[in-house]
Parts: sequence; structure tokens; C-alpha cells
Amino acid sequence: MNYLAHALPFLHDDAAHADWRVAGTSLPDWLRAVDKKARLRPGVLDAVMVDDDDRFVALRDGAARHHHDDTRFHADEVFDAASADLAARVRRLDAGLRASTIGHVLVEMLVDATLMETRPGLLQRYYAVVDGLDEGHVAAFARRATGRPLEQAEVLIERFRRSRFLVAYQTDEGLLSCLVGVCRRAGLVPPPPSTTTLIAAARLEMTPLVERFFGDPTPPLVTHA
Repeated sequence: MNYLAHALPFLHDDAAHADWRVAGTSLPDWLRAVDKKARLRPGVLDAVMVDDDDRFVALRDGAARHHHDDTRFHADEVFDAASADLAARVRRLDAGLRASTIGHVLVEMLVDATLMETRPGLLQRYYAVVDGLDEGHVAAFARRATGRPLEQAEVLIERFRRSRFLVAYQTDEGLLSCLVGVCRRAGLVPPPPSTTTLIAAARLEMTPLVERFFGDPTPPLVTHA
């Protein structure tokens, strides 16, 4: 759910194959929508043969960065406190909701929303990278790494590319719509429309958390020509 947070280090990188590392940071989340059993865990990534293709090396490194980030984020006391606080607010809205899960996902979405706001051009740069990818090559790496057929992998990446759903994070209503979609795909009861009030308040509180992990904003990014 926080695609930009994972991709950020490589979106600033001019090194060869940096765009493929960006794709690698998104790949674990893409695969969840294709096949829940296709997990790019660290052990899987360590074992996959990539020496024959520099792009595969970059995809592996990006996916490994995703897991490294998750470990760092989720173990952090400030991230944990923010998730717990949002979970408590969600619980007050409706005691029947899976508040802890929704609170956690909300923090991740709001981190990306804050990155968009504080780093002009970041979202455009991310989508420019995704637009330039060969989805067949990304899918080929995923099949090699997971040993799964992943028949819909290319289709999913193309749908992700066309949907531009991260743009919706910039409004409270749009972010709620994305959150409802996540809940439905996970089989959870979605939060009510009044959650937009909670989102609006929480959005104002995310800057310290983002600065803790990512520091001060860098100069505006330029998109690909």
C-alpha cells in the first residue's frame, strides 16, 4: 500500500537499472493481487538464480529492499504508535471492524500521501518508471523466483499502470475508496463513509513520521522526457 515509500531511494538513483529496482520494490504487493501463495520472502530471493540477467538482479534487489523497509517500519515505535492510535479511532467508529489491520494500512497509505505532498514530482516520476517497464520481463522474474505460473501477472501490472490509483491518495475521499478496496479484497468489513473525517485529521499528523524515516524533502523530481 505504500509504493512510494519503498521506491523512494531508487527514484533518486541515476545508476544503471535503478528503474528495475523500483519495480522490484512494488513486486511483492503486485504478486499478492495475482497469487497469494507467490511470496517473495528473503529466503526465496536469496535462492533465485539471477546472474544471467542484470534486470533480474535489480528486481531481486528491489524486492529485498521492500522486505528490509517493512522490517524497519513495522518495528519502529513511532510507526507502531501511529498504527495503534488510528486503530483506536477506527474502533470508535465501528467496533465490528478489524481495527488493527485497518489502522496499519491507513498509516501506510497516509505515508505515501504525505510523500506526494512534500515531494512534488515524486508520483509522476514513479508512474513514469512503471510506464517504461517491460511487464513480461518483470513477470518472468516473478515466475522464476516463486515457481508459480502467475498467468495474470502481466495483466495485473498493466492494470496497475492504467488505474493510477495512487493519485486518489491525495484526497480523503479517494484514499477511503482505496482503503475500502483493500478491505474487500482481504474479506474484511470496509470502514464507513464517515472515515473521511478520521483520514483528514490523521493526514495532518503524518509529517513527523515521514521525516523520521525519510528526512527532509529532496528538491523536486523531474519526470522522464
